[in-house]
Formats: sequence, structure tokens, C-alpha cells
Amino acid sequence: MILITGATGLVGGHLLYRFRESGKNIIATYRNLNTLDKTREIFESYEAGAGSLVDSFQWIKADILEVPSLEKAMENVTAVYHCAAAIENFHFEEMKNINMRGTENVVNVAISSGVKKLCHISSIAALGEAIGDRFVNEEDFFNLDGLNTNYAITKFGAEMEAWRATQENIDVIIVNPGIIIGEGNWNSGSGQLITETDNGNKYYTSGSSGFVDVRDVALAVQKLTEGSFKNDRYILVSENKNYRDILDQIALTLQKRKPHIHLNSSLLKTVSYFLKILKLLGFNRQLSMARVHSITSKTKYSNAKIKKTIGLEFTPIQETIKRVTAFYKTRY
Repeated sequence: MILITGATGLVGGHLLYRFRESGKNIIATYRNLNTLDKTREIFESYEAGAGSLVDSFQWIKADILEVPSLEKAMENVTAVYHCAAAIENFHFEEMKNINMRGTENVVNVAISSGVKKLCHISSIAALGEAIGDRFVNEEDFFNLDGLNTNYAITKFGAEMEAWRATQENIDVIIVNPGIIIGEGNWNSGSGQLITETDNGNKYYTSGSSGFVDVRDVALAVQKLTEGSFKNDRYILVSENKNYRDILDQIALTLQKRKPHIHLNSSLLKTVSYFLKILKLLGFNRQLSMARVHSITSKTKYSNAKIKKTIGLEFTPIQETIKRVTAFYKTRY
């Protein structure tokens, strides 16, 4: 029996769909019944009417910050897919609590429950930075003294908890997806790239990053965990793209005007400085220097390892954007 935490989220929902015909007994966790509608929408993106399949799974109300609910969810479970996480629009303490302490709880309960395999969904944010123009790979270790976002710090901390499980005879797989583009959760994470473009976003930055289709993430996770692979990590990135190129492609498919106002690094640093002053005066607004660095830097990520390991052929990001925006338009 397998358990998927965060099954109402972007990765968890698509992973649940991928496992629907695997013959596995699946337990999926939720925190609020209303959030199951997000998973139903994800299922509908594959096939009209598929949303009804969501009710065929065994759903358990559980919170990764509440150990008793995790203990109930993990009864007779042999493999855990830990997808639950807080994303960048959370405050630091909340991200730290969910990403780090939540993962600590998942690992502790997995150990006590006799779980044999753990797949942890991490992020490229938890990787180190390459020197010069070299592509970041799985061997680039996170630099705690670097200019890191709060999200990156908490995702790295979560990885450290996941690795701890290997010392307790649990086989661990960690995947580090790039910015995930996929159907569902339009008001958070990468889904906001689509909704904000639809709402007339005018701005872009000069940075770049790695992007990946959510369906490729789910496929890679399935192949890695159903194979003999263990105690290793894999970057999941289809292409390294400029943010402006991604936003332009989204605008084109939505038939909206492309973003045309460039927010350069100097301007963003100035804004960051004044927002810090406002925060000291009691205004709850923040744009950290680490965040400015993140959205203006041109980091490239290597997908050579995952391609060699399972022969994964990634979906071109342009195709992903066309599919996802087409579904978005049918819903909204």
C-alpha cells in the first residue's frame, strides 16, 4: 500500500492520476474536503469526466504537522510519496514549519510504521549554484552561506530530513523539479504565471531557470520508485528558459499582450530596500535581496542524469504551455 501526502496539490494530484491504474492500494491525504475539487480538476485535464475517479481512492484527513493523523494514515503503508509542501508565497516561519518540521514528522512516522520506501518531492531551489557557465547538476551541494531565499532554505532542510531516513533502512529517492508547469492550482506557484498573464501582467525580469511539465515529474517519480533505484537524487528539468520567453509563450496562447516592462536588477534592489523600511514601520511587505537574485539570475540545470537513468524524454515546454493554457481557457 502506498501513501501520497499533499494529494490535493499540483504534483500530488497528477501523481495520483498516474497511479490510478497501477493496481496499487492508494491512500491519499487531504486537509480540507473542499480541496478535493482541485484534484478533480486535475483529473478532468486528462479526460472529461475523469474527475469522478477521485472519489474511488481511500482519502484520509491528515496534516503533516499532526503526528497522530500521520500515524493513522501510514498504517500498513510500505511506500510514501511526500508531495505536501509550502511554496514561496508563505512567510518564512510557516514554510519552515511545513517544509522542515512536516518532513521530519513524515520521516519519523515512516520509520516507526515500517515504511520501506520514501520519495521526497524537493526542488531545484535546494541545489547549489554552479561556478561560471556550467550547468547545475546533482553534485552541486547547497551553500548555506550563499544568498538563499527562505523557500530554498526550507526545502534544503526538508531534504536533510529525507536523507535521514536512509540511516533507518528506508530506501529514499529525492527529485528536484524545476519550475513545474501543469494543470491545477492556478492561484499559487507556477499557476500564477498563467492567471497573472490572463489578467494583463505587464512585467518581466531578465532571469532564467529550469522548467518542467508536471506530467513528466509524475512519470519520472513512478519509474524511479518502481525500479531498483534508491538513495539518490535526480534533477527534473525539461528546458532552461528565460522568464520572458515563458511569459511570452503564455501570452501568445492566451491571446494577451506580452509583458513589455522590464524590471531590472537595480530597480528590484531599490524596491527591496524601501520595502524593508516599510516592514520596519509595520507594513507586511517584503522583497528580499535573495528573491531579487533568484528572479534575475541566469541559472542552468542539467537533466543528463535522469535521462541516462530511465531514458526519460521530456515534453518540450512550448507543448506543455499550449496544453495547459488550452485547458485553462476551457475552465475560466
